[in-house]
Amino acid sequence: MTLKQIEYFQAVCARGNISAAAEDLFVSRSVVSRAISELEEEFNVQIFLRSKSGVALTEGGKILAQLFSSFTASCGSAKARISALQTGRESWSLRLGVTPTNAYCIYRTCLESFQQQDPHIRLYIEEYSAYSAWRLLQAGKLDAFFTPVRPDPEDFDSLELYPNPSMLGAVDTDPLCQRDSVGVEEVLDLPLGFFNAPVPIESLLRTCAEAMGKELNIVIRTSDQMLLREMTQMGRIYPILPLDMMATWQGIRQLPLDFVNPSTNRLVWSRALRPSPPMEAFLGFMSFMR
Repeated sequence: MTLKQIEYFQAVCARGNISAAAEDLFVSRSVVSRAISELEEEFNVQIFLRSKSGVALTEGGKILAQLFSSFTASCGSAKARISALQTGRESWSLRLGVTPTNAYCIYRTCLESFQQQDPHIRLYIEEYSAYSAWRLLQAGKLDAFFTPVRPDPEDFDSLELYPNPSMLGAVDTDPLCQRDSVGVEEVLDLPLGFFNAPVPIESLLRTCAEAMGKELNIVIRTSDQMLLREMTQMGRIYPILPLDMMATWQGIRQLPLDFVNPSTNRLVWSRALRPSPPMEAFLGFMSFMR
């Protein structure tokens, strides 16, 4: 098995066609086909199912695709770290990703304390969708990612941090605030506000609304937290947001929803990549904080 064979294999996976992959690689079709055949012989498995429209991975091929994805990510990360050593730029930095819904509380509860404990480690924090973060973790471009989404345990390790349930927000003078929790039928009768990011509870509410012959009343969907807060204070909407987004909103109560299980914020990192010294220090800190 060679790096060139892996490169050709991944190009065919990306294009779903051997001829198209060969064009992208600026080699002949026979060169790519030979590389695939050599891999099939080495692993004693058929990698692709061939048809007139192109190729598709077999179950054995999917296993190799996962293996090679982890390998190339590890290889790229190792090259970057070796290059930093050779140029005298060994960086005590940590690249962390957050979601739009957990950035504020993650920094306030975790990252600020870590920075005070280890000021020599420089933090780079960026906001990503969960989909983008998974790819960046596998490519070695992120050290870790904070997310409520449960990762695939074959590819990622994770550390559970704290519960972060979705809550219904209401101005504290609203009669709803006398309740211990709110049911789905009550929620479906309210003018709702959502943050402009995918949240599983919305699809659940849509399903419930269809089953009850109702229509989900979403008044606003925005990434402007201040606008959501102001509209809630005015009594115009009832936002459904993770608890840590509304925890600092003055004059607004966070009411539990009795029809959903609480989610948990997690720290996630790639199993394929050996943690750097700053990442090892961060994992130790987060394990203690938990």
